[in-house]
This record gives sequence, structure tokens and C-alpha cells, in this order.
Amino acid sequence: MKPMDTKKILSKSVGVMQTAIGVTAILFAFLSFYDIFGIQKMLGVIPGSIGLYLWVFIIFGLLSTISGLFLFYEQ
Repeated sequence: MKPMDTKKILSKSVGVMQTAIGVTAILFAFLSFYDIFGIQKMLGVIPGSIGLYLWVFIIFGLLSTISGLFLFYEQ
């Protein structure tokens, strides 16, 4: 196995993991915003500040997803 093959495999695996983390963060943001499964009560989040958490998780999730996709499709 050549070093370049190892680099491509590692880059694709990290890209897939990072994309999965980003998508999970976005899903968690929407699940907590709409209080599905009682997540707000379970985490003890004040309902008035849930909008801030929503934006933080969406921004983190989008940046993570975009970065992961760039790693995955790197040439």
C-alpha cells in the first residue's frame, strides 16, 4: 500500500465521521428545539434560551458537515 493510498483512506474516513457528527448536531438541535423526547427537561435547559442553543448547534453542525464533505471529496 502506497502512502498516498493511506492518506486518501484516512481522509475519507475522517470526512465521513466529521459529516456524521455535523448531521447529528443538526438533528439534535431540531429535536431539542421542538422538545421531542423531553430533551429540554432532561438537560435542564431554560425554554427561553433554547434559540441560542439551536443556532450554536446548527452553525457547528453546518461547519462540521461542510468540512467533512471537503475532506471526503478531496482529490
